Amino acid sequence: FKQKTAYEIPKRDWSSDVCSSDLLTMKKGKKPQNTSNKPPTKPNSELKLVLMIIATALIGYGLSVLNNFCLDDFIVIGKNKFTQQGLAGIKDILANDTFAGMTEGNIMVLAGGRYRPLSLVTFAIEHQFYGDNAFMMHLINVLLYAGIGILLFRLLVHVQMSNKIAAIISILFMALPAHSEPVINVKGRDDLLCFFFFLMAALQLFRYVKSQKQSHLIYSVLFYFLSLMSKESAVTFVAVFPLMLFCFSKSGIKKIISTTAVYVAPALLFLLFRYLATAGNNPTVSNDVLNQPFVNADTAGRYATVFYTWLLYFKILIYPVHLSYDYNFNQIAITGFSNVLVWISIFIHINILISGIYFIRRKPFIAFGLLFYLITFSVYSNLFFDIGAPFADRFILIPSAGLCIALVVAIADVINSITDENQKRIYNNIAIGSLVIVVAVFSARNISRCTDWKDNNTLFLADVDDAPNSAKVQLNAGLACLNKVESAQEAEKEQLYSSAKKYFENGIKIYPDFPDGYLNIGVIYNWKGDYENAELWWKKAYKLKPDNSSVHQYFKVLATYYYQQGMQSGAQQNFRQSISQFQHALQYDSLNADILYNTGGAYFSINQTDSAAYYFGKTLKVNPAYQQAQQGLAALQARR
Repeated sequence: FKQKTAYEIPKRDWSSDVCSSDLLTMKKGKKPQNTSNKPPTKPNSELKLVLMIIATALIGYGLSVLNNFCLDDFIVIGKNKFTQQGLAGIKDILANDTFAGMTEGNIMVLAGGRYRPLSLVTFAIEHQFYGDNAFMMHLINVLLYAGIGILLFRLLVHVQMSNKIAAIISILFMALPAHSEPVINVKGRDDLLCFFFFLMAALQLFRYVKSQKQSHLIYSVLFYFLSLMSKESAVTFVAVFPLMLFCFSKSGIKKIISTTAVYVAPALLFLLFRYLATAGNNPTVSNDVLNQPFVNADTAGRYATVFYTWLLYFKILIYPVHLSYDYNFNQIAITGFSNVLVWISIFIHINILISGIYFIRRKPFIAFGLLFYLITFSVYSNLFFDIGAPFADRFILIPSAGLCIALVVAIADVINSITDENQKRIYNNIAIGSLVIVVAVFSARNISRCTDWKDNNTLFLADVDDAPNSAKVQLNAGLACLNKVESAQEAEKEQLYSSAKKYFENGIKIYPDFPDGYLNIGVIYNWKGDYENAELWWKKAYKLKPDNSSVHQYFKVLATYYYQQGMQSGAQQNFRQSISQFQHALQYDSLNADILYNTGGAYFSINQTDSAAYYFGKTLKVNPAYQQAQQGLAALQARR
């Protein structure tokens, strides 16, 4: 578990090559001896480490290639009109908000809009050549993730970390179950591409520093622009590039600033593209608590909750048991500064900042890891602006790389500080053994998450126990039960109805103003033929949100039911009852020509000619070509 200590030696010329065997035995403060006559590190040794990194990714997430599309995949693939056009849709993908392809009129689905075109471009290309093939798209995600592990390893080795330590960091990073969402969910490719191209840019930057060839810097800038086009969070890398040179090169401050200033240009260009793509958005973002998690919190509650969520990220990294696709209202409840966990979180993050600054020259790898975490996490922190979600597993993907670097290097430093060789060997073996156990346990968890994410129904029912206080999770679990009803045996259907109703009721208890819960309980009663109770629940939803399109669709279902009841009553010559039922139907579908005409016909049958004429007339206003209504009016004229 030894590592190179190049970061502790005096500054050296980047053009000189130091082989790993010297760095393993180098004493602090001593320059490496000339190693030009020594054999280089065996390529097979490095290849084995790379294969271990790849294996960790494939073992953990290889099973995901058997999954279907899930959750938000439909936003960027199946129901995205631009992606579905294949190559022809790329120009529209580049010119519009990321979610514009699934809306009419470029509606802004999320506050501030989203501009992440590169992942959608890849989906459009894939659609062009092999359609919406879930297997291939999942496979690409897994391979991208493995590629990130390899690039992270190569970058760390390039800045003179020992191969073994770099491999351990990469393997640990690959194994983290908190990464399961962006890897398994095809839509998560935006996060993967963002980190992948940043690592490519960083490698090219250090090649430029070593060789001073402008081509490497140009490639680095281009790769960084691709990272930006993958996800907006890449803007934080503008601060990471100079930090890397400060920690790992001999360059002075002026040289670092002049070298890394070139990254401002692609960042500004991206922001211009983003503005042009989202400026015409129709701002119809909902302000309810499901889309704006802090809308009901006061200032103190908002910031206390934000600090508390930062601590939860450490929890899912260390103890990834209760992972969920959603942590919205009210899984993470608004808290206050009286909560001791809030202060623990603040204490931890202040210490991370202080330690990062303190160790920046003493322990550059540790310092870089800590500051990399803070910089890249800042955009997801909700501290500076509301990102529309209080917490999500995918937000920790990139920042966790910094924590892995700091943790592994710190442990290696502690072990290397032990002077007794026997003790050092014992602790080294303990550390390696612990790593093997952690990676094995984490990989098993990743495999289980692959099965959880098989499809929407499986995911919704798998996560309901891990996020029991999320109204959305409860609702989706109920929907999963309803989705299973059609293929279920008759004996199973009642149990599915019961389970679905329980989940919907749970969602309503959590968020009483959630109209979807009421709507879907109405659906259950509708499917069971209990239209009176269905009407009761749909009316509750209507009171909460009168403009809900689903409510009006269900009201037409009620109109059809009461219309059919009226027709049956009319067939039995019970015209007064049929009139009552027709009028009930018209409450929900007032412009239905058939209902209007038959209401008039029922009045005609009981000789209420004025009412009959009124409804025949309304029928013709809705449909002037309705012949029976014309004939009805003619019959009324003949009677008179």
